[in-house]
Amino acid sequence: MIVAELFAREHALFRGFVDRLELDLSQRREGARDAVSEALRMLLPALDRHSEIEDIVFRHPPDLEDNASRALTEVDAQHAELAALRDEILSALEQSAEELPFTRLKALTEALIADLRVHLHTEETRLWPFYKGALGRTVEAVVPIDLGKRALALEKELERGIAAISHSSSRSDADS
Repeated sequence: MIVAELFAREHALFRGFVDRLELDLSQRREGARDAVSEALRMLLPALDRHSEIEDIVFRHPPDLEDNASRALTEVDAQHAELAALRDEILSALEQSAEELPFTRLKALTEALIADLRVHLHTEETRLWPFYKGALGRTVEAVVPIDLGKRALALEKELERGIAAISHSSSRSDADS
């Protein structure tokens, strides 16, 4: 598989998760908290693994163009912001429903959604154009074999995760 295809597919899957999270957040049903929590517990580790692969692919700027350096710096800053938000959300998910009101979980999730949408767009439009060479190579040629296998496993996990949260949300809707 070509790296650009892998990243495009993963970004599409992340957008699917985000769309599902937005739908769950908009619901005023009893199971919304559980659906959002479950989705976040799947999404956050997947983002970490995706970021690990990106770090390898984008480790070395393709050239020293100012625009490439600025785009890489911008994406790195976004990764740091997403990591801090991820840590805050994971900490929040450890709290009980009494300790963490749904409004707080919703606010954190909405912040993640907004930041992630901006980040995916920034990578695709500002960073990827500078990495056509690396993105045009096979995953096996760019990342270690075990990481390439983990990338493919990540895709399957994301697909199963979206299906699972969609199914559990549909089931909860029917129960309401």
